[in-house]
Amino acid sequence: MAALVSCLTNSYGRFGPIAAIEHIRDAGLSHLELNIKNHGVPSFFKETPLLTNASTADDVEQVKSLLEKHSVKLSSCNITSGNPLEPEIVSITKQKLDLAHLLGVKLVVGGAGEIEQESQREDLYKNLREIGDYAFAKGITYCFETHPGICVNAAGMLRTMQDLDHPHLRLNFDTGNINYYNKHANVLESLHEVVHYVKHVHLKDSYCKYKDWNFTTLGEAGGVDFLKVRYILEDHKFEGPYSLEIEGIEGEPELTLEEHHNRVKQSVLYLRECGFFE
Repeated sequence: MAALVSCLTNSYGRFGPIAAIEHIRDAGLSHLELNIKNHGVPSFFKETPLLTNASTADDVEQVKSLLEKHSVKLSSCNITSGNPLEPEIVSITKQKLDLAHLLGVKLVVGGAGEIEQESQREDLYKNLREIGDYAFAKGITYCFETHPGICVNAAGMLRTMQDLDHPHLRLNFDTGNINYYNKHANVLESLHEVVHYVKHVHLKDSYCKYKDWNFTTLGEAGGVDFLKVRYILEDHKFEGPYSLEIEGIEGEPELTLEEHHNRVKQSVLYLRECGFFE
């Protein structure tokens, strides 16, 4: 079976999800990971969101119609909301899970959260279990991002997975974030350590340098061996979604829509060379 490869909508920068929906077929893809944003909070990428936690069932139907018009399907939703140690973020996460359920996805990506002191860990775990139970009731698995906090590296991911032991809480492994957030990490070794818990993957290339924001066309930086990434995951029966995430280069001028799209197209071609498509 061919792997499911999708594209995170923020790969189109400020042009956002509408541009992604309208263009990814031309790039050779049929699936998207759709961002559901926080209502009233400006996006880092300056795009206008299609959905926020304040969206309605009618809003979801409009998104479904747009997807159908362009023959695009959703692989997952990104519902990153903030630190689920905070009860308000748990509530927002549940609102987004409701929307993801209406959209028909089975996987979402979001943060695992941060603690400032060890005494807060059990409170965070309690909230994450609540999110996991809510996701389960919706037929969804919540996949923790490779972000600062309790899932910033392989050791943190392993501890979190083992402590929580929840079938609907799993990992999204980000091939670019491992080195961005950790000074002495190895992408392949980290993936080996946690692969049994990985249900979703963000494919990002980089120079594998700490705090170096260079996440452009896959294969261009060359720091990530995507062929070996594929081998490790396939050895453990992973079939996707692999989601392209192209966040650009720190300090570069704003790109045109065509430039964003070309990066996606070239990344898809590179993944073909690496055997992600049959």
